[in-house]
Amino acid sequence: MSEGIVGRAVNAVLIPPQAERFAALVGADPDRLVLNVAGWNKLVLLDTDRVFLFPRSAIGVEWFERELAAYRALAGAQLSVVPHLLGRWEDTEIYPFPFAAVTRLHGQVPAQPETLIEQLGQAIARWHELEPPLLDGARPPSHHDAAHHRWLRRALDPATCASAAAEAAGRLDRPERASAWADLLASAAQLAPVLVHGDIHEDQLLADGGQLTGVIDWETARVDHPFWDFDLGEWGTGLWRRSRRDFSVLWARAWLPYAQARGLDTDSRPLETAFRLRQALGLLTDPGDPAITGTIEEHLAGL
Repeated sequence: MSEGIVGRAVNAVLIPPQAERFAALVGADPDRLVLNVAGWNKLVLLDTDRVFLFPRSAIGVEWFERELAAYRALAGAQLSVVPHLLGRWEDTEIYPFPFAAVTRLHGQVPAQPETLIEQLGQAIARWHELEPPLLDGARPPSHHDAAHHRWLRRALDPATCASAAAEAAGRLDRPERASAWADLLASAAQLAPVLVHGDIHEDQLLADGGQLTGVIDWETARVDHPFWDFDLGEWGTGLWRRSRRDFSVLWARAWLPYAQARGLDTDSRPLETAFRLRQALGLLTDPGDPAITGTIEEHLAGL
């Protein structure tokens, strides 16, 4: 990218008169801002110490406001790896929707995020310890409408975990495992709802020198079962190709510091059972690429 394009990146979001009014309002130098367009629901302008967030469209405003609400709730945890909300503005002469600024965290998206898994488990424990906030309209992302995700939601509910275990045992032709799976899922179902990020994967993480420095993009935050923040199914294919056969170890490494910090049972088998069964059930209808997703037999062998 040439220096000239970087210097006027602001004009991809704001036309020059809007950019001038924006600069005067927030005290930013428009020539210093860098554009990031990776987000599905928002555009991002990066300053040296701040990040400005702009909903892409009217549809994105809901997710934008939920992200800001999450940052307000997270302020109580005083976590250095979570952005802090600096301001929110509404000025239609600058932008048709509200926009905001949060602190810019240092670091880069890690090449091998699995090396940060213990640190991530510790950080997750910090925000799960918060009093769950009210997040109006918060809900899982749309891909959770798939049947295997709906099964997992039933498996993590005390009222339906036993029937979910029986369903999995029947559909996967493992009737002899139904009782053991039911016990493990019942244990998982006893965990109280917490504030979850809801979409943790490597692109939401920042690291520097082997240290976790950021967990960003909280627009999918909601109050839900704590396991959702340990869902390796949300992570990219790089992790699955490198480390799929080590997922048992990764879940254990993430869960141990998390459970210790929260005073919970350190046994990671309920966590692994929930997600491996969800994965196996998903493969029944969509086998995908076995080199990435593995096979049903492989996931069941991990239990």
